[in-house]
Amino acid sequence: MSLSETETRRQDALARYEVVDTPAEEGFNRFVHIAAQALGMPIALVSFIASDRQWAKARHGIDLEWSLREHAFCDHTIRSDSVFIISDARQDERFRDNPLVVGPPHVRFYAGAPIITADGYRIGAMCVLSTEPCKGFDAGKQRLLSDLAQSVMTELELRRAHREQSKIVADLAFWNRVSDAIASSPDFDTALDHTLSYCAERTGAALCFLTAYHPTQGMIEYVKGHLDPFGGLRGLDVSKWSGAYPVGYLSFGASLAGGLVSDSDPLRETDPVHDFPLLHDLVRAGIRRQMVYPFDLAKRRFGLVLDFETPVIDDAMGCLVREFIGRLIPLLMGRLREDALENANRTLRMIHASSDAFAQADTPDALFTLACKLAVDVGLYDTCWIGLAQDDAARSIRIVASAGQDRDYVRQLRLSWADTPAGRGPSGTSIREGRIAGWSDIRIDPRYEPWRDKAAAAGFRASVSIPFRTAGKPGIGTFTLYSANPIAFGEEERRLLEELTTNLTKALQDIATRQERDAALMARSMSEQRIERLLTASATVLYALAFEPAPGHATPTEISRNILDMLGYAPEEIHGPEWWQSHVHPDDLPQASLGIARVRDAGHYTHRYRIRHRNGNYRWIRDEMTLQRDAQGQPAGVAGVWIDITAHRTAEEEIYRLAHLDPLTGLPNRRLLNERLGVMLSEARRTGARGAVLFIDLDRFKKINDMLGHTAGDAALTEAARRLRLAIRATDTIARIGGDEFVVLLGSAGATIEDAASHATMVGRKMIDAMTGQPISIGERDYHLGASIGFTLFPKPADTIDTLIREADTAMYQAKAGNGDVVMFQPAMHQSIMVRHTIEDEIRAALKTGQFELWLQDQVDDDGMPVAAESLARLRKSDGRIASPAEFIGIAESSGLIIPLGRWLLREACSILSRIAPGRPGFGLSVNISPRQFRDPAFVGDVLAAIDDFGIPPDRLTLEITENLLINDTLAIGQVMETLAGRGIRFSVDDFGTGYSSLHYLRHLPIHEIKIDRGFVTHVPHDISSIAIVEAILAMAHRLDLDVVAEGVETEDHVAFLRSRGRMRMQGYFFAEPMNFTSWQDRHAITRRSLVSES
Repeated sequence: MSLSETETRRQDALARYEVVDTPAEEGFNRFVHIAAQALGMPIALVSFIASDRQWAKARHGIDLEWSLREHAFCDHTIRSDSVFIISDARQDERFRDNPLVVGPPHVRFYAGAPIITADGYRIGAMCVLSTEPCKGFDAGKQRLLSDLAQSVMTELELRRAHREQSKIVADLAFWNRVSDAIASSPDFDTALDHTLSYCAERTGAALCFLTAYHPTQGMIEYVKGHLDPFGGLRGLDVSKWSGAYPVGYLSFGASLAGGLVSDSDPLRETDPVHDFPLLHDLVRAGIRRQMVYPFDLAKRRFGLVLDFETPVIDDAMGCLVREFIGRLIPLLMGRLREDALENANRTLRMIHASSDAFAQADTPDALFTLACKLAVDVGLYDTCWIGLAQDDAARSIRIVASAGQDRDYVRQLRLSWADTPAGRGPSGTSIREGRIAGWSDIRIDPRYEPWRDKAAAAGFRASVSIPFRTAGKPGIGTFTLYSANPIAFGEEERRLLEELTTNLTKALQDIATRQERDAALMARSMSEQRIERLLTASATVLYALAFEPAPGHATPTEISRNILDMLGYAPEEIHGPEWWQSHVHPDDLPQASLGIARVRDAGHYTHRYRIRHRNGNYRWIRDEMTLQRDAQGQPAGVAGVWIDITAHRTAEEEIYRLAHLDPLTGLPNRRLLNERLGVMLSEARRTGARGAVLFIDLDRFKKINDMLGHTAGDAALTEAARRLRLAIRATDTIARIGGDEFVVLLGSAGATIEDAASHATMVGRKMIDAMTGQPISIGERDYHLGASIGFTLFPKPADTIDTLIREADTAMYQAKAGNGDVVMFQPAMHQSIMVRHTIEDEIRAALKTGQFELWLQDQVDDDGMPVAAESLARLRKSDGRIASPAEFIGIAESSGLIIPLGRWLLREACSILSRIAPGRPGFGLSVNISPRQFRDPAFVGDVLAAIDDFGIPPDRLTLEITENLLINDTLAIGQVMETLAGRGIRFSVDDFGTGYSSLHYLRHLPIHEIKIDRGFVTHVPHDISSIAIVEAILAMAHRLDLDVVAEGVETEDHVAFLRSRGRMRMQGYFFAEPMNFTSWQDRHAITRRSLVSES
């Protein structure tokens, strides 16, 4: 490897650590102090060799930040792996004329050990210098210097790891926001809006827009865009770009068509871009660089266009955008699948509704009108119509029915199914070619040219036509639907629409069959062959029975031959009542056997049951029976019709499953739960029996779901549902009503309230045992779930379905709060919940309207001078009263509102620091951080953003945490603390001595300060135990070099005692009570000019 190539790689290795031209850091300063003291040298440096200079990251005894590389002793050090020593620079030919030797600082002695990366590159040196020559720098000192150089390298690696961890945390928070925005969007169009907004945020593009390439038409369509509202392009109007453009019209058109990345390179307003009008407009508006990235989504080619106001783009931008696209495509595909599933479900509901609705139509015109109405009312399509092919010279299409929001558009249509421009739309194509025909975007497809303008004015973006055969005629009809969604009518939706037209065709056949059957019965002239063909086409079997002497029995006398198609049996195989009884489903036989008796009584009877096919499967039939009488008017037999309704029943069962069962666990959902609870409540009121409603919330499920993802969360929920189901009786009901919440209904819990409560408690504990008895295995690890359970009993006079579930839910929250494993609802609980909800609402409203205030309480030094203050949140209620934290902090913590409240408090404290910093450079503020806020994935980003946004020195900000935060997951907590401490932020342990008993964390975590709890300070100097505890804390803090703040200082005795025990800060009412910022300013006589920045 050449020297130049080696140097290039060395510089790349140095750049990885981002250390050159950065401020001093305590971690590196520590090494130069140690080197100077341990080696007895007046000067020590940690320096790094850049391409043209030496940068002193840390220095002791010298105020030299950098020097030219050609003058740097360290440049010689990095040429070998050993310690480089210059005993006397004045006597060394290489250095006697060096400016650092002949001029300040007049270096005579130098010793430096190279700082070597893990991959062997020497990027700097740990060195000591002296203005006196030295010949006694022995091997032991050289080893110490080399060890310190290695320690510097370790510090660099830790620093880089912390920086990368911060990036990972921020990246995770960003993608969580993107995923949530796409998932919660009301439609795919809004999801694209969010996508482009986040793309602009991610890349820094001033304008981010999406294009779609249509290869068949050779056109590129502008889909939508996002313009940075705070950028310099606010005068640019992108709305006029709507539409499609030829590939050659756009500067990036050829690249997008070829699936290639396009980069305009730096642009100037004087560049000749007149051939590309859109790019010309962008350059005039201030765009100086354009980059286009192609990607495929749902079988379509798209181009993501990024326009920047700066001509210089980081080399990593390509990787950043490709990563963004790579992570975005699955999210958008997931959203497309959800939308497609919703569309398919609507179409499925439409098919189900059509089965009964079509059966009511007695003419084709009525049937067509019903079909259009169903498409709009149930399928939620914008507009639809049905047309029939005409056999005239123009091969026209006659529209026979329509429905929807723009029937005026339909009325003006003049359509053909001939192979002419007027016949090449979806409807003409579907009739002419006998297949489904659809246009994914009618604004682009040239075949839609005759109707494009009027369709666009009506808001239509997609259209599909499905052919069907008209009953009894060779001609074909078409069912045409429109949507405002350009990507509507996916494959599954089209398949279901074809099934709908199949039902339409069958319904037309049924109408024709009924009409022809009626005509045959009236005229009695239809031939047997004609009847047989009709029955075969309609899947309807005719039969005749003769009554037997035994009551309820009848023997088949005639049956149409098409029973072979329906059940696989020939008519001659069916004889005697035994055949029918042996083929009806055993579960249906008791009810079906009543048919003979009921038709004798009523003259006509219709019932439904299952009957076995020759292949062993069961078919659902509707049996329509009509009583026949003999010449004397006596009942003689039955004339009946069997109609195969298997497809209808299958659709009904599917709809029932979708509507009543949870798709993940197979348990009843909230709808079915409400139905069963309503029945149980009515039955309990009628009989006086006692029932119970149990509300179960899984403990620790969210941790599994957050750590391992939704797939693992679904597996945990499925296993939890299985265990809970096994813990109850078969007659009881368990339902999943959302997330990790379940409800159990006990229909017969006991005859008395005491018995019912005892039984419900026993069942609840059995379910808790089922959850906690053994862990749930996911992958190769075991996880432990628990359950909090509350219950209520019924019937009570005012019980409703909603109140019972709410009462059980309220009791469950009491259980979760620690009031017991299984808790029964008491009326007093409701009041506490209402108070809690009221306070939650007040907190939310206060966050929106700015009713929270930041108050300050001084911390003073030994001389009683304020040197810092603690930030405290106060809520100003609507009546002007100030609510103390005790009234709302606990509720904010448990509800999750502590996160936005803590974020506000943090930013408000930083804002105040920025205003008082010019007048009091050393003054600091502390902010209390709750455990829930600390564990929030966005916490690190929130803190760093507040510091950067307000430009405050990080070491002026102290974050107060409690000992209890450190009980679990100390490693993860430490990583967050190290990241923030690396930026200079201080940490204080609040209420020290009242929580977590292990002091291990004081040595291993970046703790700068401890606060002695007011409970200890209050009792000194009169209580011996309190004196001993305070003195022990002070002694420990002194040995660990930790700052101390004593809280609750309220008397002269407190002050005298504490001052006699050493230096510390004191906080309490003796010096100052908490007060709002305005009062605090007045108290300190802070003028706007001197202590508050003009901003």
